[in-house]
Amino acid sequence: MKIGDMIEITRGTYNHWALYIGNGKVIHVVTPDGSGVLTAFSSSSPSVSCKGMIIIDTLKAVADGNPYKINNYLDNKYKPRRTDVIMEDVDILKGRTIKYGLLGRNCEHFVTFLRYGKSKSKQADDFLKNLFIASGLLGGVAVVAAVASVAVALIKVFK
Repeated sequence: MKIGDMIEITRGTYNHWALYIGNGKVIHVVTPDGSGVLTAFSSSSPSVSCKGMIIIDTLKAVADGNPYKINNYLDNKYKPRRTDVIMEDVDILKGRTIKYGLLGRNCEHFVTFLRYGKSKSKQADDFLKNLFIASGLLGGVAVVAAVASVAVALIKVFK
């Protein structure tokens, strides 16, 4: 592993993300329950948010026996930032409390921001896409409209 590598940790129904910072350590975002994901993940309200804490820990402790892999999946789209720039941000951000939201400010958004300077989450995008597809299959025009309004509101908040 190299400094700045994004680490994807499989945790059942979702994946947690951390960024490798050297010496077996990673930086990542955890929620009040310590999981890195809201307990309301399966809730019908995708706009649920809370506070997240940016912490540094060992990769072994964060993985907690779960499988993990390096997944710099946006390298073909964005140029990774220089290691010194990433580490400057790590020094500034560690220990801070930030807004955390499943669809706009999750652990994947955080690590893509550190690596590329762009906040992205394939996991959140896929969730919204699947929600749109499911609501369309059910003929739920009202559901699509409601989800679209939530998505537009989130985009405005997190841009």
